[in-house]
Amino acid sequence: MAERFAVLLQGLGTTFVKLGQHLSLRADLLPEAAQHALARLQDHVGPFPSEQAQQAVEAAFGRPCSQLFARFDLSPLAAASVAQIHRAALPDGTEVIVKVRRPGAAEAVESDMRILHVVATVAQALLPPLRRWGLVAIVDEIAGNLRLEMDLAREARFVRRFADAWGGSPDVDIPDVVDGLCTASVMVQRYSSGVRIDAVAAPEREACARRLVDSYVTQFFEHGLFHGDPHPGNLFVMTDGRICFHDFGIVGRLDRRLRRALTAFALAFVEQDADWVVDAWFDMGVVGSQLERRAFLPMVQSLLADCAERPLRDWSLPAALGRLVAAGRSQAVRLPADLLVLTRTMLLLEGTVRALAPAFSIFESLTRHAAAGSIQLAPKQEASKRLAFEMGSAANDLPAMVAQRLHAALTRERLLEIAIVPDARLQVGVDRASRRIALALVTLGLYIASSLLMQHAVGPQWGGMPLLALAGYALAIRFTFSIARGRALR
Repeated sequence: MAERFAVLLQGLGTTFVKLGQHLSLRADLLPEAAQHALARLQDHVGPFPSEQAQQAVEAAFGRPCSQLFARFDLSPLAAASVAQIHRAALPDGTEVIVKVRRPGAAEAVESDMRILHVVATVAQALLPPLRRWGLVAIVDEIAGNLRLEMDLAREARFVRRFADAWGGSPDVDIPDVVDGLCTASVMVQRYSSGVRIDAVAAPEREACARRLVDSYVTQFFEHGLFHGDPHPGNLFVMTDGRICFHDFGIVGRLDRRLRRALTAFALAFVEQDADWVVDAWFDMGVVGSQLERRAFLPMVQSLLADCAERPLRDWSLPAALGRLVAAGRSQAVRLPADLLVLTRTMLLLEGTVRALAPAFSIFESLTRHAAAGSIQLAPKQEASKRLAFEMGSAANDLPAMVAQRLHAALTRERLLEIAIVPDARLQVGVDRASRRIALALVTLGLYIASSLLMQHAVGPQWGGMPLLALAGYALAIRFTFSIARGRALR
């Protein structure tokens, strides 16, 4: 069924191919088989007429192509659902590529997503069980992501950031953009030759896999900004062995908190420490603090037991994340946007690496980086690895914490602030006690009011006694017994 659904989306065009790619991120909605099928969706579409590409370039820059380029190849180098690429040369002879957004693609996406929004809204209204999945929110999230992918000016900014970060690297090449030649619909970038990573010779494949994984370790744990679409069509190998990245339409971010939690998760997974895995999982912010960690611990123990029976190269970090999310579906677990991109990226990276070198282990590479200190504090000693990791993390945060407290003192704010998080049972006890006190005050008022009514014989009487006073005494006596038995009105 998953494969048929992927084929259907492939035939529906740009919007639905992108829809499938984004749905492949949703481990909180789809089983693993469906994620794999949708993650393989690629943009296999024919090129649009070269005359339209020229017109788009001239409209974007307000000048004819003959003034912008010394040469503009009409035959496209590559074509996809969002854009196609033409080779060209600048007036100074620099070889470049020109990425031109497909005419009408942005408008088509907007129209399709409006229709999907209406369909999702009606479906949720007619089928209440669907509301728990938040279909409208999912459609809106995908629509927002597609708008970002359509903006080539945004992609150009990311290309520049990556080019600056990897400048001079012996292992990675990022073709930089050309200043002044980037708009929302056209992007000009330095031309970079090479072969697709899945076309390299067999003797070089393991070295390519190692360089690729090493580059992602740096992106994840040092830069906090990573290329989010590492399928073979976006990865080329230069003649000098460097990995060349293309297509920065999907870029993920990992802030310091997420980097630390991901580091802890990877190390805990390698160490087979179930408690540490669960703690790291909660630190990622995937589940709320109100959920019981005990609900996840048995599943994590089962997951680690399964891994222990297999060699390290067969371990899968995205599969582990997916199983954790699947375990929390009944408790409304939702992956944050950054973790969605991270999960998909690791899924694609794992598939690319295994196609290159089936015997290569990503986890062994992570362990090697951890031991070398590339990943945050993972000591070589077998004992107390978690303690050393947590102490190292605290030591890294200590200067910032002291600086914050000092700033608060200088601005005459509270120097020390203690946050008390009461136990749930204590909260219930305090709540019941307050209700009993309130009920006792009401009971006392009834006794006093009934006595005054009795004294002045107010209202109708029965047997020489005021009925209102008798009713007040009866209610007060009932409340008295309730208080004595330790029960309060709820």
